[in-house]
Amino acid sequence: MAQRCVPSPFITKTYSLVDDPSSNDVVSWNEDGTTFVVWKTAEFARVLLPNYFKHNNFSSFVRQLNTYGFRKIAQNKWEFCNDNFRRGQQELLTQIHRRKIAPPQPPPGNPASPGDELGSSTTGSLDTQASPRITDLSDENEKLRKDNQALNLELVQTKRQCNDLICFLSKNMQVDPDQINRVLSRSDSAPMPSVKCVRLFGVILKK
Repeated sequence: MAQRCVPSPFITKTYSLVDDPSSNDVVSWNEDGTTFVVWKTAEFARVLLPNYFKHNNFSSFVRQLNTYGFRKIAQNKWEFCNDNFRRGQQELLTQIHRRKIAPPQPPPGNPASPGDELGSSTTGSLDTQASPRITDLSDENEKLRKDNQALNLELVQTKRQCNDLICFLSKNMQVDPDQINRVLSRSDSAPMPSVKCVRLFGVILKK
């Protein structure tokens, strides 16, 4: 005995939902019954969907329609069409089938073996994990490079200021340059002379 073909539960429930005249202000057939329109998507998702599908996700409902060959035919409203989904013609519902998505085929002449797929998956996973780390290291390296440039610039400016100070003291304060160099080269921990004298930046100007 041949098995009787019946519509899928999703199609049957969708037909009942659309065909219910008590909710025509939310969802209804168009004038000739060849399409249906969801007029109030928020109320449709909040009130009607849970009664039929146990969820309130309008986007999920639309994705299901797409898998069964429904098309959105209007830009300014949620109107859907399927050649076998018509008002008063429930016998056509058995002709609506879920689309089968074929798995991607390998390129001709290059069949993929299970080992290749595993290796590809592993490599992709490693690449995904390594990418953020590489990005972090690149950012850190760039920051260090900029910091080094700033320090070099600061060092050059400090040397220039030091030379300007030596020239100023030598010309205007009559301080021996050798004495200035000895003071500059002396470590900070070296004891200061106990002789009372006039100093400028640690340089003895007058005893």
